[in-house]
Amino acid sequence: MDPERARALVDGWLDTSPEGRYLSDTEAALLLGCYGVHVAQFRTVTTEDDAVEAAEEIGLPVAVKATGAQWRHRPDLSGVRLDLVDAEAVRSAYRDLAAASGDPLMHVQKMASKGIGCAIRVQDDPSFGALISFGLAGVISDLLGDRAYRVLPLTEDEAIELIDAPKAAPLLSGYRNAAPVDKSAIVEFVQRISALADDLPEVRELVCEPLLASSSGAELTDAHVRIGPEPHPLDLGPRRLR
Repeated sequence: MDPERARALVDGWLDTSPEGRYLSDTEAALLLGCYGVHVAQFRTVTTEDDAVEAAEEIGLPVAVKATGAQWRHRPDLSGVRLDLVDAEAVRSAYRDLAAASGDPLMHVQKMASKGIGCAIRVQDDPSFGALISFGLAGVISDLLGDRAYRVLPLTEDEAIELIDAPKAAPLLSGYRNAAPVDKSAIVEFVQRISALADDLPEVRELVCEPLLASSSGAELTDAHVRIGPEPHPLDLGPRRLR
């Protein structure tokens, strides 16, 4: 991990946006990389030719994703085209998504290994300070509120307890003879996110979803980060416990 580089990045972004802002996808990946958290390789493209070139550079198969907020994490997957195995499939996916979204800006991303989608989030709470949550990704978990919460920072034992706490957590352990996922990879991932959020109180919101967990590890395909001034201990709003 490289917390000094992460600190320099955040300070530089806040110098130009002192009120805070959401980081771009590239900036978010850069910040997470300082803590050994890697988003599956992607490229930002604005034309069909760029999309094909990016796919060939990354290595097929790839996914093409619309970048607008309203197209991310939709349960109908209408904002993404998966498992594209050749240039013509990439071109067709780009054209379809550009027409549907009205935006030429797309991501071409290396296909991650299939797995169970998980969601890890960090947010400020007025009563408890910085909280980290864990649950399975998807609309059902969101509707039912099936998420567990802990105060930062986390020990390894606390990280294990966090990922075992949601009601749907048995799916990770091989429910009904399914292959269990590598839970140690999720535990390590959660601890790295905990370290980042604890070192950088200017990270006011962080969403890693989905983290695809499988028997071979865990791969992150999308992350959103919002930075802002560090909360003051006397603020009536969000604060951190020390």
